[in-house]
Amino acid sequence: MTPTPHDGSSAVLDRRYRSQRLMATIAAFGMMVTVSTVAAAGFTVVPGTEHFGVGAGRYLIWYSVFTLSTAAVYTYAGRLLERHGARVMSIGGSIGVAASFVGMGFAPNLAAFYAWAAVLGVSWTGCTYLVATHLTTVWHTHSRRGTVVGIVATGFSFGGFLWGLVFPPIVANFGFTGAFTAIAGFVVLFAVLPAIFLVRETSEIISEVPGSAEPDARDRGRRLTRGFTIVTALLGAAFFLFALESAFVSVQPAVYDNLGVSATTAGLLVSVYSISGLIAKPILGYLHDRLGVIALYTVLVCLFVLGLPMIALFGDLGSGVLFLLLPVAALSLSVPTIILPLVTLRAVGQERFAVVYGFALSAFAVGLAAALPLWGLIRDLTGSYSLAMLGGAGLGIVGVLISFAAYRVGRSLRHDADGPGRPASVASTR
Repeated sequence: MTPTPHDGSSAVLDRRYRSQRLMATIAAFGMMVTVSTVAAAGFTVVPGTEHFGVGAGRYLIWYSVFTLSTAAVYTYAGRLLERHGARVMSIGGSIGVAASFVGMGFAPNLAAFYAWAAVLGVSWTGCTYLVATHLTTVWHTHSRRGTVVGIVATGFSFGGFLWGLVFPPIVANFGFTGAFTAIAGFVVLFAVLPAIFLVRETSEIISEVPGSAEPDARDRGRRLTRGFTIVTALLGAAFFLFALESAFVSVQPAVYDNLGVSATTAGLLVSVYSISGLIAKPILGYLHDRLGVIALYTVLVCLFVLGLPMIALFGDLGSGVLFLLLPVAALSLSVPTIILPLVTLRAVGQERFAVVYGFALSAFAVGLAAALPLWGLIRDLTGSYSLAMLGGAGLGIVGVLISFAAYRVGRSLRHDADGPGRPASVASTR
């Protein structure tokens, strides 16, 4: 909400607000691009196993260490964000992520490699999903907020598309250490520099408006979240269930190989999925802005029915069918990064958002840590990933219903806690 001071400086402050809103949005996009670096690290499996002289299973333990350390910290990251602000969090987090990737590249043994992966997980919470979504929602309080959230979230797909083009030759020419150094350079470009030069809080503008100073963030966190335990638990459960389906993003190549698709075609399918994500995320944001909540959730249930289940049932008919079904799957798999943060915002309000969303992201990280080996186990037991895709989609529908329950309960609690007299910029999120 643009500040409206009562003196002649209104136009100047309005221009400054819009300028800093744009800068914060660009920084948030860069943070979402940074999320794609985990996908890039997938290209290091072959050189990594050769570098350490171990199998893929032992090498990939780093991903479990990274994910679980992220889950452990996200619960507290929301409170740190409330206390210290997005600028401090993003600068510290992005520098930590860049340093962690360098440390992983130069690790002399697996123990050091895993230790740097733990540092990566801790740092990750300061410059990816949580801070990016916070910046987007706190600066964009207008009716097109969901569309902007969707556009910012395309950073992940944009980054994945870039990695697919440039990273294979980097790995081939510079090996294990060069690959991780390149990822660190990528983080500096898309996260560290934007955090230093672009990230600002709305309070830096609003505090210049007479009578508009916000309460100290140190005093807000526990007070604001008191009574919202049920909502937080429901959202955590929904995020966990969505993560069980989101494993598809990481195992796509294996799924296509299992369906008898050639490696070349599988690469094209991964690219199609990334491009579909670029389109799908703004669409979901737009649907959030234009549809009522009940209509939106009806659409989401249909997407989950038509996404991965159709691939599981008809994917063996050939790559042509997969090219048709992937855009729908991309829509359903974008729900955790678009609809869930927006539903969280509607359920608990902007002031509670960082704390509650941080906990929900912890649940999502735990779900991912459980999902990947579970998908592999199902493949080993049944000979295909079909059951995993069907089960993931079914649990995704349950997650949709649980998140809707969280929305209804949260809106009721907010009406009681905030009261009808609170200002629109604080007590409502459209």
